[in-house]
Amino acid sequence: MPATEPAPSALRGRKRRTLRAVWPLLLIMMLMLASGIASVLVVSWTRAAEHGLSLWAVAEHQAVHELRRFADTGDEAHYQRFLSEMNVPRSFDSARLQLKSDHPDLAQIRASIQTAGVPPRDVDGIIWLFRMFKHFPPVVRAMDLWGMGSTLASELPLLGAGIRAEYAGGQPDMARVRELRERAEGVHARIRPLVLEFGQMMSVTAHRITRMLLAVLPVFAGLLVWLGLAIYGALDRRAAGVARRLREMTARLRHQASHDALTGLVNRPRFEALLTEALERHELESEDAALMYFDLDQFKVVNDTCGHAAGDELLRQLAWRVRTLVGEAGTLARLGGDEFGLLLPGHSLQAAGPVAERLRQQIGEQRFYWRDRTFAVTASIGVVALGRDMRSVADALSAADQACYLAKENGRDRVHLYQPDDVQLKQRWGEMHWVERLQSALDRDEFALVAQEIRPVHYRGSGRAPGRRFELLLRMKGPDGELVAPMAFIPAAERYGLMPRVDRWVIARACRELAALRDGGLELPTCMVNLSGASASDPGLADYIAGCLRENGLDGRHLGVELTETAAVHNMDACRELMERLRFLGCPIALDDFGSGMSSFSYLRNLPIDYLKIDSAFIRNVATDPIDHAMVETIQRIGGIMGVRTVAEGVESEEVLEALSLIGVDFAQGNWVRRAVPLVQIHTVVGSREEHVARGAPLRSVSARPGSA
Repeated sequence: MPATEPAPSALRGRKRRTLRAVWPLLLIMMLMLASGIASVLVVSWTRAAEHGLSLWAVAEHQAVHELRRFADTGDEAHYQRFLSEMNVPRSFDSARLQLKSDHPDLAQIRASIQTAGVPPRDVDGIIWLFRMFKHFPPVVRAMDLWGMGSTLASELPLLGAGIRAEYAGGQPDMARVRELRERAEGVHARIRPLVLEFGQMMSVTAHRITRMLLAVLPVFAGLLVWLGLAIYGALDRRAAGVARRLREMTARLRHQASHDALTGLVNRPRFEALLTEALERHELESEDAALMYFDLDQFKVVNDTCGHAAGDELLRQLAWRVRTLVGEAGTLARLGGDEFGLLLPGHSLQAAGPVAERLRQQIGEQRFYWRDRTFAVTASIGVVALGRDMRSVADALSAADQACYLAKENGRDRVHLYQPDDVQLKQRWGEMHWVERLQSALDRDEFALVAQEIRPVHYRGSGRAPGRRFELLLRMKGPDGELVAPMAFIPAAERYGLMPRVDRWVIARACRELAALRDGGLELPTCMVNLSGASASDPGLADYIAGCLRENGLDGRHLGVELTETAAVHNMDACRELMERLRFLGCPIALDDFGSGMSSFSYLRNLPIDYLKIDSAFIRNVATDPIDHAMVETIQRIGGIMGVRTVAEGVESEEVLEALSLIGVDFAQGNWVRRAVPLVQIHTVVGSREEHVARGAPLRSVSARPGSA
């Protein structure tokens, strides 16, 4: 079997460890190499300086020789060669003066030295030598000697000029010429020892610097070995510290991976793993275990009134209190938000019930204090025993969540024990089924609208009644094409927050169907759509309705809205704002199911409504029940005083219609008036009575409303 190659990370770690171990030795070798190179460079620089000295000395010697011949012969060529040779000392002197300057011009120094005839490769060596070691005694002495030599050499051009002046007159004073020549030879003689001593200083410089480097190198080597050992020891201690911190970090990460950061309780993934083990033990060994699922009843109140910091503190306090109560008997976990789970191994449903009740009481006794506010804390707890019908963690958590939900539905602050045949649970499962169907219907556009006409009860005149009105009713398309009534799915939609989406679907579809009627050349009626309480509180709904009307080229008078009395009372400010904005668009507004809720007339004056729809509960027996008759009559009278038209819902017989006519109700709606049909069929006629209505005849022919003059 082939050997497994090490991972790249392992190779990198091995290289780093090797580098940490050998880097002191590498540093020592580099410093030794640097010292050797420095020694060679110093020797090279001093040799370059000695070479430059030889050039200076040769040029000076040759210049004196040419001056002597000029003095003897007076030949101008010798004098010119004398001047040429003197250029070398003059260039070296210019470089010397720059080297002694505080801010030397390196370019000028290089140019001067190269002009003197020094090879370019040696120029920088001379510069480095006299700059780096300008305070080194032999170099200081060499610079002094250089300066003295340059001073003496500067006398030679003057002496040469004097000799030339004698010859220039045509009658030279040979005695004066010989004197000047002898003085030049004297200068040359005085320069000779200076040149020799300069060369000696260069040799001394090379030897002393080299010996110093060789002497210091062993000391440096010893220090570097000690430093390397010290660094290695520090690295070793650091590695041990890093390993310790890694172990601590690993433990901390392992804890964080399985615990909630806010409360310190076991988190959901870890809790689900423990629940999986409990389910496996129950299946293999029939070991009992109970699961609790609970959340706080007032947590949103604390969050909304005091902020998330207060909510977090409440969760921390609750976690500490419940953990203290449970102890080692079970595993408490925070599953998310204000939801907690408790796994009790070895507990049956009957044994877990009292534990849950004690837990509920302990939580209920808690008072949460935040600044100047005090909150009572309660919890709704669902309890389920792990059974063979629970094949997964999801099944167990879902059952516990259902039980918790029913505890909350039944009044909060209570315990609900899960039973598979629980009627309430079956009802909720049914609602969940409708939620799935609703989601699918919304996604696939599997709804339909039907229109039920709202006809005037009193209409004086002939022909079709002007301004026909309809209420659009929602139906869901079943799998076999049948239409499902809204009472089957609306409760689930309201409970699970789907009504705003449903309402927007109805508004958009109504506008499109009205636009289709207009494009077909048919008269457009006013269509009323129902809005839920959740939609009434939606601040963006008015803009959405305006957008739908604008997109389909409709006036606001063609689309009205109906809000229930209960929704209006519970969301008074939001409903008033919505109604005012819709009225600005020209949309008619009706208050639906009036009398079924608060039945308070005081708030009517605060709502900008056009129609008051009397609940069918009062209409059904209005012809025979004096109380219903009186209630409808009162609503009609108040509506008339306020200038609001009334609509009777659920008219199912001629006797009811007769009673409504006598009371003076404005409009009637129900199967006796006309059954609901698709909007595209509102101009068709079905049955002799509807044909009579469609021709424009009033439902009841009277000359005047009761009480009129």
